[in-house]
Amino acid sequence: MLTAMLLLTIAGQQSEAVAPPPPVEKKICKAENTTGTRLGSKRVCRTQAEWDQIAANARNEFENGVGRLNTASGR
Repeated sequence: MLTAMLLLTIAGQQSEAVAPPPPVEKKICKAENTTGTRLGSKRVCRTQAEWDQIAANARNEFENGVGRLNTASGR
């Protein structure tokens, strides 16, 4: 009986101690052009989530800018 309890305790500790490592997100690299030069492109590497966030921020800034233009012109 004591042996069975010890084995169960050890088995429970072993399953808790081994945790899978977090998944490593793949980096996506893109060339960013520098304004004013044909030679100055820079390589930028980010995860897909980071690229998605940048695109969402740019979309929001664009929509806010267009909204301000429409309001200023009286439309």
